[in-house]
Amino acid sequence: MATFIKEGISLSLSAALDNFDGYGVDDCELRSCGVKADEQLRDGLFVCLDRDPELAIRNVKTAAQNGAVVAVLDRACSEGVASALDGVLTTIFCDNPRVVYGRACQALRGNPGRKMRLVAVTGSAGKTSLSYVLGGVLAEAGMRVGLIGSLGIYDGKRLAPTRETTPDPEKLASVLETMVENGCVCAIIELSSVALAEDRPAGLAFDAACLTNIRRDHLDYHGSVEAYRNAKLHVFDYLKLDGIAICNVDDRVTDAALHLIEQPVLTVGIQPTTCSVSGTPVERQKGEQTFYVVAGTDAAPVRTKVIGKEHIYNCLEAAALAIAWDVDLVTIARGIERVEYIPGRMEQVECGQSFGVYLDRASAPHSLAAALEALRAVTHGLVYCVLCPPNDKDRGKRQLLAVAAEAGADVTVVTSGNLPESQTDEALEDLRRGFTSKNSFHDEPNRKRAIEWALTQATIDDSVLIVGQDVSSLDPVNELFVPDRQFVKNWLCDNLPSSESYWFN
Repeated sequence: MATFIKEGISLSLSAALDNFDGYGVDDCELRSCGVKADEQLRDGLFVCLDRDPELAIRNVKTAAQNGAVVAVLDRACSEGVASALDGVLTTIFCDNPRVVYGRACQALRGNPGRKMRLVAVTGSAGKTSLSYVLGGVLAEAGMRVGLIGSLGIYDGKRLAPTRETTPDPEKLASVLETMVENGCVCAIIELSSVALAEDRPAGLAFDAACLTNIRRDHLDYHGSVEAYRNAKLHVFDYLKLDGIAICNVDDRVTDAALHLIEQPVLTVGIQPTTCSVSGTPVERQKGEQTFYVVAGTDAAPVRTKVIGKEHIYNCLEAAALAIAWDVDLVTIARGIERVEYIPGRMEQVECGQSFGVYLDRASAPHSLAAALEALRAVTHGLVYCVLCPPNDKDRGKRQLLAVAAEAGADVTVVTSGNLPESQTDEALEDLRRGFTSKNSFHDEPNRKRAIEWALTQATIDDSVLIVGQDVSSLDPVNELFVPDRQFVKNWLCDNLPSSESYWFN
């Protein structure tokens, strides 16, 4: 969708280009910007993302017919393209057109990111949990906070669903503009590795960047572990010169990359450690855990209903940023505790049953291993895992998920997830191949029956982990799909007697 200038706001070509003088063109004022050639671009800037010369020529000519007066293209397709477009419109070749597009989108909205504090959150796991906890802490400190992430976009007044963790530059700029209008003083933005690789945050300068961890993920997009890691570390290129980097140094890869960060770094870890902010676990139960947040000579106890070591790390990173922004530890502890659950992140379903039931996205092997480890620490009986293939095309990751499940759970049920029906059979077969034998798991492709089977098998002191994407769905009910969360609650209420105890029992 093309972005058009609002009254009183202008976009100069020089504002969208870095080292403007090196392009040999005159500066000009533009009224719109877009990446789709068939949209109206009156007096506009067309950013061509195509690297194929023939396709680029065709799209630029179409954009010119729709009102574009300037086109920015990738330098890689410059050969033969410049002459073919001579006289059509002003043509500029640069190293990264996506950066130009991001800057233009922000400028067209009046650069709303400059009117708030901006926090970037990235990592292989924990982005959403950290964002929620950080939002709770800053809200407890009296700040109106906006949030952009995989569970939706909160603009300061309402929460709306979103299809992507990080929206495209035009949507990102629009949301930030709305946050400013709604009185937000801070925006927390989850940045996926894909968004960073595509420079969707271009035009933004962050006051802080939080890195939870760097592991193996999204190789179907990045192609290699090295490319994936580089994409994650790219987040620090968007930090202000006086911005703060916050890193979990208990993560080996993150710790090894600290020397690459030029801005000040605050580190977190679990005791024993010499980090800026550390955590000391005290007690873990099925429904909560207690730990101390330690910063220098100060400490505060925190009790949270979200279990697992990974959640402690997220709380510590939120605490580190809040401390840097002069929030006291007591307020930080209250802010963490106000986040009672995070949808689909070790989310407990409690309906009076005698065993634990948890929902977790766990779309990567390391996330699943961490979730099962957290349950193992608080479960005296068996750990059941309802496992489905992740909703991506990384076939190697599926087998690694099975390895993690076999190592961490006592009983694993293999079932379907959110993949299209045409891909489900292949994905399930990839998952099955990760187990040492067919006797190592219970096979039930129908997700509804798989969850029912695990819930039926579980007894007192057991735990059931149901793995799936944020809105994993089951069989249609009245032409609607029932999310795992609602299905499990309904099943527990319908099939289990109350476990409440009275003096006359």
